[in-house]
Amino acid sequence: MDRTFLFLLSSARRDGNSVALARAAAAKINPQAQVWLDLTDPPLPPYRDLRPGFVAPTGTLATVMAAMQAATDIVLVAPVYWYALPSPAKLLLDHWSGWLDAPDTGFAHWVRGKRIFLITSRADPDPTVTTPVEEMVKRSATWLGMAWGGALHGVGDAVGDIAQDQSAMQRAQCFLSGDNH
Repeated sequence: MDRTFLFLLSSARRDGNSVALARAAAAKINPQAQVWLDLTDPPLPPYRDLRPGFVAPTGTLATVMAAMQAATDIVLVAPVYWYALPSPAKLLLDHWSGWLDAPDTGFAHWVRGKRIFLITSRADPDPTVTTPVEEMVKRSATWLGMAWGGALHGVGDAVGDIAQDQSAMQRAQCFLSGDNH
């Protein structure tokens, strides 16, 4: 089966360190098998919990959902802000709750088995900083029946600093191929 990768960017900074690390990880993938969506442009709408009701996704959300459905592999690309995912990435996960309640989306069925990866950057060199973020994504994936592809974390503060994290840049070279464990 041919793999297709959806990169979901969620940084408040364009072309920041997490995106640079993701581009390094994507370098060996056929560009035609890659889709890059920025969850900040245009921004996702606020999430409203309408249970027991629901509203089918429209606009940007419908675009993101269609891209997710078409992909075999979903890559969350997120800097770590205050020990958590940035708000656009967390907002997308919140919207997944609504998609589960909207039967016409079929979300619970088609998301099952898709592989999900996490690529982060952070300013703090302490490697435990990413633990809560990774666990949140991993647990969400497990609950949805998705395959956990793994996490790639790098250290960088100012734009371009990630290039100095030689260990992360080296791991990026084979991260999405499945040789990352």
